[in-house]
Amino acid sequence: MQNHWQGKLWYAYGTSMTSKQMGEYVPVVEKLSGLKVVNKGIPGGSLTPDGYDGGGVKKAVMNLDDGKTEADLITLEVLPNEGALVGDIYDTDNASFCGCFNQCLRFLQEHTKAQIVVIIMIGSNSMSPDMPTQTQQITPFDFAQKIECVAKLNSVPVINVFCESGLGFARVKGRDYQIDHIHLNRLGGINMGNFVWSKLKDIPLWV
Repeated sequence: MQNHWQGKLWYAYGTSMTSKQMGEYVPVVEKLSGLKVVNKGIPGGSLTPDGYDGGGVKKAVMNLDDGKTEADLITLEVLPNEGALVGDIYDTDNASFCGCFNQCLRFLQEHTKAQIVVIIMIGSNSMSPDMPTQTQQITPFDFAQKIECVAKLNSVPVINVFCESGLGFARVKGRDYQIDHIHLNRLGGINMGNFVWSKLKDIPLWV
């Protein structure tokens, strides 16, 4: 089967899980796909103004001065670092996660000709997916489901690492695949990268 991503330009937005500093899955996907990556991941990055870095990822996404208009693929990795207000999937405000997420997806669709793909990242290896977080007061699983709903509302393909990658809580709590509570080691990056590519290879180019 022909690899339609070979040689194409990939802009990767997200948190430290994507970043040059700690994004162990990105080089794996880059090698498997033949994509040329521009890594825009931000350690501690969030979409929301009350998130860890005050919405740095949203600011990066909604900035056309970084060359993204030439991209063939734009990924937006989300889940970690967000603030307390999750909101409703139809929100478009500047405060809630759903509002900021809707804004970002619609901005990318309006201003680029790239295929947009959402990557829903894994959660903490110290917290079961059925336990409400102290920040959002919903479970990580429910948060991941809401993220997928917003993506579907905007007809954006989703790679749901949280729900489908095999990196479930019972497996990762021993930290064989991570260097701390969430960040991947090389082995974790290989497994996640293989999974992301298994989904990405079947997502078509936008023409």
